[in-house]
Formats: sequence, structure tokens, C-alpha cells
Amino acid sequence: MMICPLLLNTALLRNASAMLLAAALPGCSGDSTSATSRLPLVAEITRTAYGIPHVKAVDEASLGYGVGFVQAQDGVCALAEQFVEVAGERARYFGEGVALPQTLGVPANLSSDIFFRLLNDEDSVVAAQSAQTPEVTALMQGWVAGYNRFVRDTAASSLPAACRNAEWVRPVTIRDLARLMRFYNAIGGMLDLQGVIAAAAPPSPAFTGASVGSRASSKASHGDVVTAHLSQAVARRPTASNALAIGKDLSANGRGILLGNPHLPWHGPLRMGMLHVTLENKLDTMGATLPGVPVVGIGFNDQFAWTHTTTTSRHGTFYRLQLDPGNATNYLVNGQSRPMRGRTVQVTVKERSGAVRIDRRTLYTSEFGWIVAWKEDGTAIAYKDALVDSHRLVEEWYGINRARSLDEIKTFIQRNVGNPWNNTIAADRLGATIFLAVTPVPKLSPERLQRCLITEPELQLVPGSFLLEAREDCHWEIDPDAPQAGIVAGKSMPALLRTDFVHNANDSAWIAQPAAPLTGYSPLVSEERQPLPARARFGLSQIAAVARRGGTLAPDDVQALVTGNRVYQADLWLDDLLLACAGVPELETGCSALRAWDRKANLDAGVGFGYFEAFVMAASTPDAWWRIPFDPADPVNTPAGLRVNDTEIQAAVRKRLASAVEAVDQSGLWSAGRRWGDIQRARLGGQLTGIHGGPDELGTYNAMASRVQSEASVREVEAGASYLQVVSFDNNGPRAKAILAYSQSSDPESPHALDQTLLFARKEWVTLPFTTREISADPSRRRLLIAE
Repeated sequence: MMICPLLLNTALLRNASAMLLAAALPGCSGDSTSATSRLPLVAEITRTAYGIPHVKAVDEASLGYGVGFVQAQDGVCALAEQFVEVAGERARYFGEGVALPQTLGVPANLSSDIFFRLLNDEDSVVAAQSAQTPEVTALMQGWVAGYNRFVRDTAASSLPAACRNAEWVRPVTIRDLARLMRFYNAIGGMLDLQGVIAAAAPPSPAFTGASVGSRASSKASHGDVVTAHLSQAVARRPTASNALAIGKDLSANGRGILLGNPHLPWHGPLRMGMLHVTLENKLDTMGATLPGVPVVGIGFNDQFAWTHTTTTSRHGTFYRLQLDPGNATNYLVNGQSRPMRGRTVQVTVKERSGAVRIDRRTLYTSEFGWIVAWKEDGTAIAYKDALVDSHRLVEEWYGINRARSLDEIKTFIQRNVGNPWNNTIAADRLGATIFLAVTPVPKLSPERLQRCLITEPELQLVPGSFLLEAREDCHWEIDPDAPQAGIVAGKSMPALLRTDFVHNANDSAWIAQPAAPLTGYSPLVSEERQPLPARARFGLSQIAAVARRGGTLAPDDVQALVTGNRVYQADLWLDDLLLACAGVPELETGCSALRAWDRKANLDAGVGFGYFEAFVMAASTPDAWWRIPFDPADPVNTPAGLRVNDTEIQAAVRKRLASAVEAVDQSGLWSAGRRWGDIQRARLGGQLTGIHGGPDELGTYNAMASRVQSEASVREVEAGASYLQVVSFDNNGPRAKAILAYSQSSDPESPHALDQTLLFARKEWVTLPFTTREISADPSRRRLLIAE
């Protein structure tokens, strides 16, 4: 085992690996199940400015080894805590927690453990691990060895403050990593329903011992409570994104340009980190990835750049089960009673005294999915999720990392259908672009969906969800070309190749390109003829304006789409809002501030921005308020304006504005001439830093979510723009400008906990060093060889 600072070229890396292999062979055991116990692991790690890691290796296991090590260096506490969570052990280390509305009265850590014990039962984890290709298995085994190397070599007292001397920081196994991948797969599916699944219980008590059943509200089975929670759960989904691929028809130099702008939590397991991976003769890719994933998730190589956006496709369906009147854990299918399958999970709970107790909970499943609620009308609701049996995330990202063209990306993604909740958008060096909305989606023919769908408004669970009858003829259908039973084949899902542009900002696939609408798909795959979200309209309208005047776009123009911080809803409403409040004495303060505001969410934005935000966020906008209603033939430009010439609507608009002004003034956030940069701040690196950008609901492309937490005068950033990249190409290859808004390290004491955040606050970007020459030219580079 060694660790030393030196520079290795590929040949030396190969030689080092061979020497370690020769030394290891005499001690190899024939019955070993771990590839990393038989093969040497050698990785070269170079850190350039801002702590950006470049990992080079000659085989997959060694590449994973290097990535696991650097990810532990940058975020061991978040990773270790997430390994605790996905193993269903939060209550064991942190106690049962407090009951929250979203857990329906069950203490939060206990609710989490119940859910993850269900999601990550042993059989499911083994199946997920066994489904990996040999290359992906080697990457994952190597990652585990690299993470464990850091944990083993770092004294508990030297860990970051968040986990210093914590007993829950431990070596992990490949099954721990498989559990983490299943957590990523569950986002946008079962994870949204975590609280209701953990609290769901038939009318008779389901807990034993020191039961938490008595703590769960007796109303947990009531349809109204469950419906309200499901709606809130969907609204809390943690991911969003913007993506724009510019082709040769609109690019200033005739080559592709790619904007990647995922919106993710700034803390926790979805906190991406920058990464450059090089595997001899297979891949050389740079960008960013999720913790625990041993390859780049969003990035570029010398041929193309790609990114992802959160899809609107539905990955599961709800079913209404008619219960057997004689047994609440049986249900009727075509008049025949069938038993639900109970699964008892066991959770270890640390009590305040330090003593440990065991809680048990029996949860139920059916052929139509997991039971999420028993209702008072003699029915139960089940949820069937296509994502829980999709184990192809790492395989898909590894395939993209290895691809050499957009055609290869398309072919691989359509065959694999492995990205659980993301569209893929890419641009290449020749000026082609592609949009793919290919994720695991239930296959239901139009006839079957129409026959089985429950359409009564009072029975709907969540807007946009699909509630079906639990009948024999309502099961998902089998597509022989799909890699997984019950889902749509990738080649039957939306795909679009263009030389002008493609775009997505968490809208459906329908208007990825207004000139070529994608139509005719199942509503589970892509809705059409529905209003677009404001962010999507902003991006599309900006590109359309360039095209109309016969202009082109350079990388700086694409960067400005994000950091310009334009509030698109202000373009739609503010002129009419000013008309409505003009000359009304009691609205003069608000009206004056709105008039002075420049319609941007920059650091210097004044209280006019605060008033407008409160006005927009107060409630959804009734359709009757729009001056120009939505027109499916013009979804980019409609709806628009406020119908303030209508006296009734004018009165309602004035009333909402007056309430918004009052709420903002009473909050004290904007007192004494404070600006947006004084209010919206990020707590990183031991200090608070003002952050530009605004709420998604305002149509701010640079979307940021913040709220008041420990300090009443500050709204701390929780999520938003994370890894931003603008990648272009010239005769010398890719040219990438990027920024990791929350910086590379989550350790407040690291020199890389705040450095990129300060750049982001100043709207500065990092020029990424990609080639060997560029990396070697960085005066701050640090190189390390790790091996075992």
C-alpha cells in the first residue's frame, strides 16, 4: 500500500499496476469474491486550481479507486451519513427524530429507516449488484476500495467537524454502494412517497414492541390526508435544470455549444462535485458527478458535451384496490380475493438515555405495487414504480463517457434506458445537437390507459399523476424491445436531432424545439398542448429572438442567459401590474419600488424585487387573469399579461399586491435599504455569502431556492444552480467554462469550501484544464499516486 506525490504517465501507471499485481499474486485466494482483493489498484490524482480532481488509471477498478478516494476527500461526512440513511440506520445513530407533517406523525428518522429497509431489502440490493456489467462492477468495487482507503487512513479526530469522531463513519461494501444507487433511482418515484409508505398501515395495529404505531395519526389512512401529502411530496422533488444545445446554424463559429445548468441541493447526497476521469484507450471525460458515482454524469470529451434535465415523464402509476370486506390485507381482482404480501422490517432505535430498542413494522405490497394508504371507503392505494427495478444508472453514464459521437449516445441510451429521471441534451464539435427523453416509463397502450384510468376529479391523488383500477387487464404491458419488463422501449421515446438548437427546462419533450414539436406520445411519456413553465419559456424566447434577427450565439452569450438573472415573470406581468397600482395612494410605496426595479435577481436588487416575488408566490394565477390566454399554437409566448382593464380582476390584483407589500414589510428582511445580496446568502466555508438568482416560480433561469433558517434576517440557499458548464469547440478541441456554485469541498475548513462560490457571486467562471498540457500548466497543481 502506498501514497506518494509524483507524476506518472500512462506507461508508468501500467508498470506500477503490473508490479503490484506480481506482488499480490502469491497471496491471492481462489475463493475471494472481491475483484479488488485480486487485482492491484493504482490511480494518479492531480488537483488543479479550486481543488478540481483529475483521476487517471489503466483499468476500471483503479479508476473507481481514484474517484472513491477524491470523493471521500471532498465530502466524506455527507457520504458517510448517506450510507447510514440508505441502510436504514438513522435512528440507530441519531435517535428516532421528531415527527414532521410529511411523515404523518411518525418520527422522521424512524420513518426514513422504515422506508429504506423496505426499498433496500437484501434481495433487491443483491439483484441490483448482480445486474451490473463486469466493467461497472469493477468501477464500483474500486470506488469502495478508494473510499475505504481514505476512511482507513484518516484519523477519526482529523475528519471534518460534521463527522469528527463519529461512530457512523465506517468502511463500506459494494452493497452499501448498491443501496446508494437505488436511492438515486428512487428520486422522482418511491422516494417522493417515503412518508406515506412508512406510515401506511391497515386498520389493525402493525407495530409491535416499543411501537411507533400509536404515534402515527389515526388519520393517516384518510384519503384527504394522504392526497395532501402526496401533492406536497411531488412539490418537494429536489432536482431541476436548464439545458441548451446550440448547433451550427446558430453558433458563432459553426460548432456546437452546450449549456448545462442542473439545479440541485447545495448540501447532502445530491451535491455534485467536479471530476475529470481518464481511462487508457477508453475515455477521457470531464465535468461533474454525484457522490458515489465513479464516472462523469454531466460533462464533455473532445467530441461532444452533454447534460441532463429532470424529466416530466411519469415513472410509476397509482392503483386503486378494492379491499376484501372480510380482510383489510386482501384485495379483490375480478371478484377474487388475493392476499397482500407483508414484509416486516426491523429498525434499531437509539433512545435519549443511550439504550437501544428494536421497532418492527409490517408493510404491504401487491401485484400492483406497494400500499401507500388504506382509505375509509373500503379501498387501498398502491404505487407501482418502474425505477426500483432499473439498475442501469452507472452503466448509462459509463456508456456516455465512452461514446465518441451523438449517434453512439443515442444508440446506447435507447438500448439501455437507464437514466432514472433525466433527459439528455448534447452538442458536438461539428455543430449537431440532440435531445433524448428516454427514462423508464410504464408501458400502457392508449386503449388500456383510457379503459383503466380513474378520471373522477374527487378521486384524483396528485395533479398529473395516473390512478388506475386494479384489474387483471390494467397491468403494465410488455415491450420485447425494452431492457426491463413493463416499460416503454427506448426507441419508442422522444428523440430529436437538430443543427439549430434543442432546449429543455423541466418542461415536457413537446417543445424541445418549437419548429419541430414532439407529439403523439403517451401522456406518461410527454404531455403536449399544455402551458410551459416560465423558465422554459424564457430560454426558448431568448433563442427565438436571436434566430428572428438572423443572429448567432457565442459562449459568452450563453453564459449570460444564466447570470443575467432576468426575471421572466416580470416581463409577462410587471407593466400591467404597474398600470393597476398607478394612482392608488395605499399602493404608492409598492408601486414606486416596483417601478424602480430593473427586473433582475442580481445582488443589488431592491425591495421592488421582494414585492414582486411575494406577489407571484402568494397563489397560483387564475386563468381568467391572463390578458392573452394560452394558445397551444404559440406556447412560447402565451399566456401573457394581466387583464387589469377588467375591474374585478384589477381589484383582485391590487388586493394581492397590497398583501404582498404588507408581508414583505412585516418580515423585516428588506428593512433599512437592504438589497437581495444582503438577504439571500449561502452558508459555506464558515461564512455567509450573498448569492444572486431567484425562485424558479418567477421564471428565473438562474433558479435559487432559499428560506429563513437560523438567522431571521437572512434566507439561506438550500438548492439551485449547482454545476454550470458552457462548452464550445474550436480547431483545438473543447473549450469549457464552468463553475461549481457551492465549491468543491463540503468541509468548511477546506480552502476549496468557498473559493468557487465567491467566483459565482461575482459572475466569474473557471476555464477548465482538460488536456495534459493545460493541466501541467496550472501552477497550483498537486499530484498524488495511490495504490494498493
